[in-house]
Amino acid sequence: MTAASFEQDFKSLYKPLCLFALRYLEQTDDAEDIVQQAFADAWEKQTQGMTILNLKAYLYQTVKNRSLTLLTQNPHLRTIDDLPDIAADNGEEQVATAERDARLWEAIDSLPAGRRRIFLLAKRDGKRYQEIADELHLSVKTVENQMGKALKALRSIAVKIYLFFFG
Repeated sequence: MTAASFEQDFKSLYKPLCLFALRYLEQTDDAEDIVQQAFADAWEKQTQGMTILNLKAYLYQTVKNRSLTLLTQNPHLRTIDDLPDIAADNGEEQVATAERDARLWEAIDSLPAGRRRIFLLAKRDGKRYQEIADELHLSVKTVENQMGKALKALRSIAVKIYLFFFG
């Protein structure tokens, strides 16, 4: 594996792997640390002459194992009992979910900054339009308009994501 192909794999798998780790962990920093270490270990194995036949599968399994290890070694993190029922999902479903979530977040990230902020305040933070308008010093109509544009953009991307995975 060349450095260029490994870099391409890093760019395409990093965000989905972080989202995958977050299914187990609560802290983004923990998830990113685990994913970065998984990539570093994979690169080290490659440079030592070991062959990883399926890098994607290797990384997902490594991230899962390390996430579960972190949970069992740190009592301040949520317990295994608190995890969503991810054991019922098979590995392919978990990977597909992480990849779909990554594409959705990329779509959200591609929104203009103001529109993205309004969208996240509404959908992620659960704020009402009036609260958003007050916080951002905007009219409620402006918030409604920006939410409409955000949802329209995300719907078209959601259709593309759906067709990619299920089409």
